[in-house]
Amino acid sequence: MKKGIIRIYIDLLSLLFVTFLLIIPAHAQEKLNIELVYPEKDAQIQAHSTFFVGNTHPEAKLRINNERVKVYPNGGFVHVVGLNPGTNVINLKATLGKITETLTTTVYTPKYEVTIPKLPLKIDIKSIKPAENLVYRSGDIIQVSFKGSTDNKAYFSIGNKRKNIPMIEQPPKYIKQEPVYGASIKTSSTPVKGIYKGTYRITAKDNLQNEPLIVKLVSDRNKVDYKTRVVISTISPDTPPVIAKVIADYAVVRTYPGKSRLTPLPEGTLITLTGQQGDDYRFEMGNSLNGWISREDILVMPVGTPAPASSIDIIDIASDENRVFIKIPLSQRHPVLIDQPSETGMLLKIFGVKANIDLFSYDNSDEFLKEVKWSQETKDTVQISLKTDAKHFWGYKYYYRDDDTLVLELRKPPMINPEKPFDGITICLDPGHGGEEEGAKGPTNITEKEVNLQIALKLQELLKNKGANVIMTRTTDEEVGLYDRVKYAVTQDAVILLSLHNNSLPDGRDPYKDHGTSTYYYHSQALPLAKILHKALLEDVQFKDFGIFWSSFALTRPQEMLAVLLEIGFMINPGEYNRIIEADFQNTIAKSISRGLEYFLFINAEKPELELSENKEN
Repeated sequence: MKKGIIRIYIDLLSLLFVTFLLIIPAHAQEKLNIELVYPEKDAQIQAHSTFFVGNTHPEAKLRINNERVKVYPNGGFVHVVGLNPGTNVINLKATLGKITETLTTTVYTPKYEVTIPKLPLKIDIKSIKPAENLVYRSGDIIQVSFKGSTDNKAYFSIGNKRKNIPMIEQPPKYIKQEPVYGASIKTSSTPVKGIYKGTYRITAKDNLQNEPLIVKLVSDRNKVDYKTRVVISTISPDTPPVIAKVIADYAVVRTYPGKSRLTPLPEGTLITLTGQQGDDYRFEMGNSLNGWISREDILVMPVGTPAPASSIDIIDIASDENRVFIKIPLSQRHPVLIDQPSETGMLLKIFGVKANIDLFSYDNSDEFLKEVKWSQETKDTVQISLKTDAKHFWGYKYYYRDDDTLVLELRKPPMINPEKPFDGITICLDPGHGGEEEGAKGPTNITEKEVNLQIALKLQELLKNKGANVIMTRTTDEEVGLYDRVKYAVTQDAVILLSLHNNSLPDGRDPYKDHGTSTYYYHSQALPLAKILHKALLEDVQFKDFGIFWSSFALTRPQEMLAVLLEIGFMINPGEYNRIIEADFQNTIAKSISRGLEYFLFINAEKPELELSENKEN
């Protein structure tokens, strides 16, 4: 009897518990969580705002520092928060019915740049430039600057040899970071005063050997100076030319240390050094241009090595089925500069040479080259100008043969069947990032590397089905070096290199204002393809137009093929992110890129034309 009563009680309690679960809100049974994807705790934010990216329960109400935040159907959120100089405490609070979850994090942002008061005298040591040792020659200008107490007099000295060179306080101005996507972030809230600048032109009489740079600030009553670690030396006009050999293959050349790139130099190129800043050497590129190259990439030759000099006597133009070869015999390997001022034009400049050319011939059966011209631009610079009869160039290589003949190898347009444009075309797809290089992260913690690969694999299948020879820089979640990707595309003789990415922004920008589809190229030969792919994506994907950019990226710089980089959407814009992670929408993206590629190849296909021999009068 007692056992039966106990059983009834148990059944009644079970029934009451089930009834309770049915009548309470469903979300009250769920766990409430806040995951912050970006920024990391205690992050150093080099701007005075940033975006907080993360996720919570889709039905939760979220506030960040008491500001209401939109939560998207998948739980993701992105919210821009203004930051104060110093440590910022950020409080996130999610509410779901009667359940509340909080998360507190901190980020640090530097203080605004401000004007240093007139007194007491102070020099901002970190602001002093130059910050590296200098070796210059007669005629060069040394530029010195620093930030110090405003409304005073400033000077700099080069050891005891050149003392108290006056500096001028500059007009007040906002301090800005380096621009990103064409916009700079101010790091001062008001124009800053107290920036002093001065210059000194080195003379033939200067004989500076490891002289220290000293800066000084003087008021009516006091003065303060600072002896930097920078030392300055000069090259005597009587010193023989200093010659170096390039020991790295296609060594990086820049307009100035850390600045824009010029044409890389092949191994064995001889250059005349004219200066040094830190670990970078300056060298001559004719009379009007300098290049800068890393110490690691050169070998300084013994004193007395003659400066490189050659005469161009022959321009030999030959071709085969796929290439045109422009061969220029030289007695030494000289620095070169290659530029594409337009889609159909190319300029080759060779420095340290003189022209002795009377005539050269074309291959009459080859219509790829429309015209070749040469000119003596300066007393030691020869420029060779090329024009193609094609709609644009398709890629090129340049190298020195063992006999020091410079070869410019031009890729001819591929033979394209208008009915099957992809047949025989090798296309290299590069899914950006991979392995530990995750790229950007979206609100629900999906990484860019995953999305890039998913889109690339879908595009690969589409292109293969249309007859293309598709190669991939990666097909799994693996880390592949940037230059390994380029090398693979080159060795496989790809006609097109397409790097697939999805975008993010630096701190200080607003992903609700700055977002959309963007396309990147470096060489003018790739611009027609970039424009067509960009237009196709805008029509099909229908994200905002973020623009077409000239960009010096590792995956846009290859000149051997048409190289374009696509940023399809923004991982940190919830509207775009929520779409690019969907498989169906990824198919739309892949179809759009395939459509753009197919149209580009079609308009470059061989069309039957009347031959000259068929147009004779009867």
